[in-house]
Amino acid sequence: MNKKWNPEEYNNFDMTLEECRRVFDAIENLVIVDADGNIKYLSPNMYFMTEAYNKRPVPKTVVGKHVNEIHHVSKITNALKSGKPIKTCFYFSSDVTNIARIEPLYEGDELVGAIDYDIFTNGQDLSDFLEKLNEYSGKGLLNFKDTFHSMYDSSKKNAQIKYSITDFIGQSAAARQIRQQIANLSESSSTVMICGKTGCGKEVVAHSIHNTSRRCKNPLIAVNCAAIPESLVESEFFGYEEGSFTGAQKGGKTGLFELANHGTLFLDEVDQLPYHIQPKLLRVLQEKEVTRIGGTPTPVDVRVIAATNKDLWQMVLDDKFREDLYYRLNVMEIHIPPLAERKEDIPLLVEHQFQKINQETATNVKNISNEVMELFLRYDWPGNVRELNNLLERSVILCQEETLKPEHLGSFVSKVLDSQVELLLNEEAPLEQIRMRAEANAIRKALELTGGNRSKTAEMLKISRTSLYDKLRKHHLL
Repeated sequence: MNKKWNPEEYNNFDMTLEECRRVFDAIENLVIVDADGNIKYLSPNMYFMTEAYNKRPVPKTVVGKHVNEIHHVSKITNALKSGKPIKTCFYFSSDVTNIARIEPLYEGDELVGAIDYDIFTNGQDLSDFLEKLNEYSGKGLLNFKDTFHSMYDSSKKNAQIKYSITDFIGQSAAARQIRQQIANLSESSSTVMICGKTGCGKEVVAHSIHNTSRRCKNPLIAVNCAAIPESLVESEFFGYEEGSFTGAQKGGKTGLFELANHGTLFLDEVDQLPYHIQPKLLRVLQEKEVTRIGGTPTPVDVRVIAATNKDLWQMVLDDKFREDLYYRLNVMEIHIPPLAERKEDIPLLVEHQFQKINQETATNVKNISNEVMELFLRYDWPGNVRELNNLLERSVILCQEETLKPEHLGSFVSKVLDSQVELLLNEEAPLEQIRMRAEANAIRKALELTGGNRSKTAEMLKISRTSLYDKLRKHHLL
């Protein structure tokens, strides 16, 4: 029925202002704005939701303030600009995921405002809804069972997408900021540069950006620039036509840009791109067209995400990377700090990896001791999250007990003790004093980690039991 609503034709309204307020208050996370985006109403539960997004208190008086001043990531202004509803709108933050609906408000033909309210307030609401759909569909009450299963059958998902935004684990300010940056990028196709040390999670971020974007149903093509021989880089990136050079395969070859058309091309270790190929990559990004070797230009629609563990700007200064390409790739930058700078994330990372290992591998390990966690927190992790995950996987598989303890970590304990010894070094202390203090502290810590078991302490320190007793007496630790 397409008849336009005319309230004057219907007598269906008999509510007081107080009754209207009760209705508004009952609607999950309701926001009403005028045509300029200024708030006219904000439901009580929306105050708490907005504070979860902003990570700070919301002023008690919000009426008359612009919605983006109060709710920085609100998308209600999109409806004001277009005059069209947004039937399904996703909001992401480190603590909150909402699915909302946004409707413009008209008085006759004049746009006078918009409303934004939640369809699903959290992941559990959505999960419950999907379970109901599945239940009713199975009973034959709904006729889209095949559609439902095709949406949620993992075998039909884009297998190239390994990670989503929730896979970047952590509650540190840095981790929350990175997840927020990923969410903010979901509505754009801007080129992104991800910077960070090896093993800190650059691939997770790249996949998450694609997975939350409008391109998520299209290809994500990931390529390690360091793994392609220099002589093959051009043909791999741009492809070639049949007969364009000696040895060209029959039918030619489709390049990476064409394979990623309408999707995302992830250039890992972009700093390894040969200098002579960089102008051609720049041209593709500027002109949005690719030319196969021996062919003619073909339009492409590709979002590029680049990643590097090097100081790319220093490479520009050293004439090892083109400045114009640097600026073209670095439209939006995400910096991932090393794990040593966000150690508060280690317990969550350990818990996440521990659960993953137990799901994928038959192990007896059910718990991780406090002593192991303390060791993890003392270490600076030069290999970052990858080193942590690898150590945990190896230790859990080798452990034959229900609780993972320091003695199951192998040489890692020595690494931690060595790193603590380095902290003792200073210019004023004599060498012998440093050595004595370091040895005493190492023994004291090893005893603490083994619960005072001297046999295990000697094994951990890789010395004989007799030598341990000699050192205990020397350092007055008996």
